[in-house]
Amino acid sequence: MTIYNTRPRPRVIFEDVPDDLLPELQRLVPSSTVAQGGQDLHESEYDLLVTFNLNAGRRSTHLHVLSFGAEWGESFREKGSSHVLQRRYITRAHEMSIPPELGNGFASLLEKTLIPHIVEGEKTTWTAAMTSFAPAAARASRPQSQNAMTGDLKGFCQPLIHIGREKFVYAFSLRRRAGGKDAGLMWVLPPETAGHAQWLKFFLSEVEKIDPGSVPPSASWKTNSEWTPPALRESVLNLRLLQEERTKAIAQYDDQERELENALFAAGEAAAAGPQRLLTADGDDLVDAVKDVLQALGFTVQDMDDHHAEKTGAKLEDLRVGDPTMQEWICLAEIKGYQKGAKVSDVAQITARPVVSYVKETGGKEPSSVWHIVNAWRRTDPTTRAKAIDNDEVDLMPLTVSSGALIDTRDLFRAWRDVQDGLIGKEQVRQSLRSARTRWSYEVTSPRPD
Repeated sequence: MTIYNTRPRPRVIFEDVPDDLLPELQRLVPSSTVAQGGQDLHESEYDLLVTFNLNAGRRSTHLHVLSFGAEWGESFREKGSSHVLQRRYITRAHEMSIPPELGNGFASLLEKTLIPHIVEGEKTTWTAAMTSFAPAAARASRPQSQNAMTGDLKGFCQPLIHIGREKFVYAFSLRRRAGGKDAGLMWVLPPETAGHAQWLKFFLSEVEKIDPGSVPPSASWKTNSEWTPPALRESVLNLRLLQEERTKAIAQYDDQERELENALFAAGEAAAAGPQRLLTADGDDLVDAVKDVLQALGFTVQDMDDHHAEKTGAKLEDLRVGDPTMQEWICLAEIKGYQKGAKVSDVAQITARPVVSYVKETGGKEPSSVWHIVNAWRRTDPTTRAKAIDNDEVDLMPLTVSSGALIDTRDLFRAWRDVQDGLIGKEQVRQSLRSARTRWSYEVTSPRPD
């Protein structure tokens, strides 16, 4: 039967497409119609719908739909109930993942055109909302199940982007829309998606695979090497070679990134169990961290718990610190970690009984110095922490009188780090600590490497 007035396929409806995008998209297809969301069309004479309308599922289910920024998707009937895919659940999650089963084509486009444009803050994700024939009041009070907001939305979709550890759905595809075996393909992308022409090209190639009647394979013959003139063939070949090189390079970078991420994780674990305890720990764990760092700086350090348990029967200073280059120099150190600011009342714990006990133990000899080492505000970012004990002249006077100093573990960490980086010598740091009075502040004069 002869059919007249037919147009070349794919016949595309461009619905509510922004004016600045429309010409670029129209050039990619042989025939199209521009429509507004409420405009009636004889939809059976079209193959594809590219829509920026809030309702991606409002037109005929035979249409293959590429949607940007929709808030409603398809409706499905299941066991006497209806579900509608709806963008309605608000989350502040920001970690994203691409389901591995999507393949490189999807992953590459999502990485280039969507993920960089998703900003931190509130996001609205998709749910499979129930719209059964139960009374409206009952439906409103019915809680939304977790699997209707996460994963594949109870099997109703193929997610393209997951957000958060819960795997909230931020973009999705439907292999078949609701409407039976002749229903079309649907991809639903969020409003911040860029690269609309790239998405349309990719969408056309996927529709061609499942519905060649709507997107005929013959549409690509003009770039087939058998029918191209030399100049065009060279351009096609150069593009193909570049794409192959890009794919290989991305794979190599992915491998290197995984290796570096594994190394970063291992180094982070080692740091957290090592020197970074100066910034996070309290109790015995903090004492051990301080002891390790002081020894790394060249001091001799004795843990005094066993000594006092045997000799004095009292818990006095945590550490006794010496310097092999200054045989007569001995320092008593008390170490404290605080969730909030350091306590002024704790200063006397190192300047009173420990000093008296040391004098008695050594036959009248006083210690060369005393240190009150504090890790204040230990659960906050070290960069933003307030000064540990603010009033030097009044609150730290006992330390000054005892030829000692308050030491912030942040300064101790910086000094240790710079020794490791070769920016300052151990001897300089030890000399600075030995001569510290009231409060020890560390400043490195050399520039830090990037």
